[in-house]
This record gives sequence, structure tokens and C-alpha cells, in this order.
Amino acid sequence: MARKLRVGLVGLGRVFDLNVRGYLDHPEAEIAALCEADPAMLAQRSAQHPGARATRSFQEMLGWDLDLIEILTPHPLHEAMTLAAFRAGAHVSVQKPMAMSLAECDSMIAAGHAAGKRLKLFENFVFYPPLVRARELLREGAIGKPLHFRMKVVMADRSQAWHVPPAASVWRHELAAQGRGGPMIFDHGHHMMAVALWLFGDVRDGYARIESTESPAGIYDAPATLTWRHRDPPVHGMWDVSLALKMTLRTDYYADAERFEIQGDEGILTVTRCSDRMIDEPVLTLYRGGEVRAFHNLDSDWAGSFPRSTRQFLDVLAGRASQQLLTGEEGRRVIELYDLFVRSNAEARAIAL
Repeated sequence: MARKLRVGLVGLGRVFDLNVRGYLDHPEAEIAALCEADPAMLAQRSAQHPGARATRSFQEMLGWDLDLIEILTPHPLHEAMTLAAFRAGAHVSVQKPMAMSLAECDSMIAAGHAAGKRLKLFENFVFYPPLVRARELLREGAIGKPLHFRMKVVMADRSQAWHVPPAASVWRHELAAQGRGGPMIFDHGHHMMAVALWLFGDVRDGYARIESTESPAGIYDAPATLTWRHRDPPVHGMWDVSLALKMTLRTDYYADAERFEIQGDEGILTVTRCSDRMIDEPVLTLYRGGEVRAFHNLDSDWAGSFPRSTRQFLDVLAGRASQQLLTGEEGRRVIELYDLFVRSNAEARAIAL
């Protein structure tokens, strides 16, 4: 019997609770190593996964003969850790955003090819069942020719949502203060940009107005309105980002509410929520021919999209799936789109990609 795929995870904060799900009880993978700089957090995670070796040293973990390393650390560390993991002979799954710049993305992609190893951008929204079903309906022609795509994100009162240690927010707001990518457009916004590219492909040009808001927690890159045009099909997109830091949001996870609407020349598809439960209505609706079809039986637990993303990659590594979803090249496309929006905002004009 072949040995199980030995997986090491580095960065064991809040998102670890979601990313680890794909490996639990998997017949072909085991959590073999845990790495975390915070000794208290490392002790907590070690108690949860007693079969894994634990260390505060990433370099030490790299010497433990691992097959796959999952990188869940802050974005500025992704490139260096990815290159080191490839040198150690492991495949890599790196949390979104993939890197801080296109140059870092290129370095990571090239290193993976040189090592003959897989690089996966970890993105879960494109595995969320309501969005997956909406994409299928779109491909089936359920709304005719797609014309317009709209996304909306609202960040609400975080104190009433899933507890996230303050340290997880501090470095994000520090990056925003330095102009190196804020929590709304660069970080959480990665999900939204990835969904747009997954649905409609490459972007032709775009325009963005991004404000900066100071709060007791730090600086947010919001409110913002971003628009763009896809190449083929030539769908027009719009993305609204807003803060409502005094608003109560019903959610089992983060204090973010997301909504998606795709309009075609024959109907409209709407995904009403992802990580939130703000409004009690069907998670997916199709309007066509003067009637509304509601999809009530889809799995709408957002957390379930995480193991779906992980297990698709494990299927690729095992040879059961031929096409890897969310490659390094796809992660680079998101950073490229983000750079377009930042440049547009700085120059106050539309920018061609």
C-alpha cells in the first residue's frame, strides 16, 4: 500500500480551521507537520492534531520529507516560502492573494516548473456550490447571452461575527497604510476578482475609484466602485465595496456579505450570499420567461467550499483529475487585474489590460 501524502501546514491562525478540513479523514493524505511562530497557537493546534510534528521553524519543517506544503501565512511571506518549499521537493498550495506583485508571481511559477512540482492558488469561492451551479446554468444558456455582471461586498460589525484574533488584522491594516494592498480590494477582493475571471475570462479594460477610510482598527480601502469589460464574451462588470461597521450581520464566519448578479438578454441569475446569512431567501435564483426559479437544495455552507478546493487538488496529485483548477498562472491573472484597478484609481482614468 502506498504511503499517504504527507502534508505540512504553515500559518495556523483563523483560516487554518477552514483549510484543514480538506485533509481531515482523507484516505490518501495526512497532516504530518504544523508550523507556527506563535507558541500558544502552535500548542493549541498540536493538541488538535496530535499525530503531526510541530515546530516554530519553517526551515526545520522543510526537512521533514513532506509531499505538499500549505502556506497560510501573510501575503508578503508567500514568495520566499513557496520557493523554499519547491527547493525542498514539495508541491505547494498557497493562500490567496498569491503574492504581492506580478514579479513575485512569476518567480513562484518559474520555480514550480523548474522543480517539476505543482503550484496551487488556494481560492475557495469558485468551489462554492451556488456559484458553481450558476456557472453551469450560464453555460447552458439559461439566461441567454450574458451582458452584465454585478458583485457587491459589505463589511459589517466584526465584533458580532466569527472571532478573528486581532493580530490577524494588524498586519493587513499596516499593508493598507503603506499602500501595499488593503483588506477589502486586495485581500477579500481576491475572491471577487477570481470569480469574475472564472465566469467570463480575461478583462479588456477597467476603471476604479477607491477611497480610504480610517477606523479604530486601521485603514480600509473602501468604499470603492470598480468597473470593467471582459474580452469574450464582452460582459460589462461592476463591483461595489462598502463599509457598514455598525451594522449587525448574521453570519457563521467573517463579517462580510457578498452578492452576485448575472444579467443576460433572456434572464437574470442571482447568488444572494456566500459567507453570510444576511437575508433569508433562496441562495440561487433564476429569472426567465417572467417566472422565478428558486434553488433551495444547494449546499450553501460557505465553509464547505474549502475542502472541495483542497480535494480537487489532491485528485490532481493522485492522477484522478487531469485539469488543475486555480494554477499559479490563474493566481497571477488576479494580481494583474488588481494592478489595473490600482493604476486606474491613481490616474483617474480607464486602463487597458
